[in-house]
Amino acid sequence: MKHLKFAIICLIASMCCITANAKKYKWQYESAVEVYTTGQGQNRTQLVKAWAVKGSADKAIEQAKMDAVSAALFKGIPFDASTHGMGVSNLKPLVNQQQYEENQKLFEEFFKKGEFMNYVRTVNSAYPSGENNIQVPGGRRVGVNLVVDYPGLRNWLQQNGIIKGLGNHFSN
Repeated sequence: MKHLKFAIICLIASMCCITANAKKYKWQYESAVEVYTTGQGQNRTQLVKAWAVKGSADKAIEQAKMDAVSAALFKGIPFDASTHGMGVSNLKPLVNQQQYEENQKLFEEFFKKGEFMNYVRTVNSAYPSGENNIQVPGGRRVGVNLVVDYPGLRNWLQQNGIIKGLGNHFSN
C-alpha cells in the first residue's frame, strides 16, 4: 500500500513538472507578419518564405513558423514578388474575421500552447545563413523556407466546427 501511495505521488509530481515546463508561445492576432508563398508542395501543402526578428536566431525561426500559420489562417499569403508570379498565386485566408471572433479563445490556445507547430515545418536543411540570418536592431532577422500544411489546418478547423467540410456543401 505504501508503494502505491508513493507511486501516485510521484505520478502527480511528474505531471505537474511536465505542465510547468510546457513551452508557451506569445501570439497576437494583429501582429505584422512577413510571409510569402513560393509554390505548392506535395499533397496540397504550401511552400512559403517567412521572415521574423527576435533576440536570437532560434526564437526568430519559431516566430517565423508562428507567423506562417497565422497568415495562412487569418491574413492570407501573397506570392513572393521575386518569383514574378510565375505559377504562384496569392493564398486566401482559411478563416474570416467573424469565424475568428467566434472562436477567439480556441485560436489563442492553439498558438499559445504551440499546437500550430504541428502544421508547419522547416525546409532548410541547414541553419539559415547569409542574407537569411542578419543582425538588425532588436536581434536577428531570419528568413526560413517552410511547408505549411493547409490540408491539415483545414481539417483542424473542420474538427473544431469553425468551418464546414466540402462534403457539407452538397448535402441537403
